[in-house]
Amino acid sequence: MSSSHTVDLNSSQLASARRLIWPTAAVIFLFTVSYPANDFAPPPSPPDIGLGMLLVYAAIAAVTGGVVFAWVLPWALRQESSGGVALALAVLGTVLAPAFWAGFPPALAAGGALLGWAGIHARKGRSLSRAAFGIGVLGVHFNVASYAAVFI
Repeated sequence: MSSSHTVDLNSSQLASARRLIWPTAAVIFLFTVSYPANDFAPPPSPPDIGLGMLLVYAAIAAVTGGVVFAWVLPWALRQESSGGVALALAVLGTVLAPAFWAGFPPALAAGGALLGWAGIHARKGRSLSRAAFGIGVLGVHFNVASYAAVFI
């Protein structure tokens, strides 16, 4: 007696990506807000920015993260092919990484990487998804390196 089980790699990948949306969004938001928070409250010197500017940065990070992780990714994950969307997010997040302080490149790069990862086993757009995953991961690294260059 033999039994065979067929595993749809794409559906399990999509389910995993859906579970990772909110943890990824939270980490990216905290990373993005940590830069102006360090400018706002570095002990012993006076702050470089005021509370109002800190709240503006936090709002930009929240809105960008909300659009990418609450609207674009769930919509794209329901599509048959999301490689193009993933690649667009990843490229924008990577190219704009030197301006990480603006509040939106980290979310774009991480969103592109997550969406690209979700589609690496898709029937359509697999190559675009793989490219998006690689470029998005590179973009996240570029954002972290740009951040570190400011404080090191």
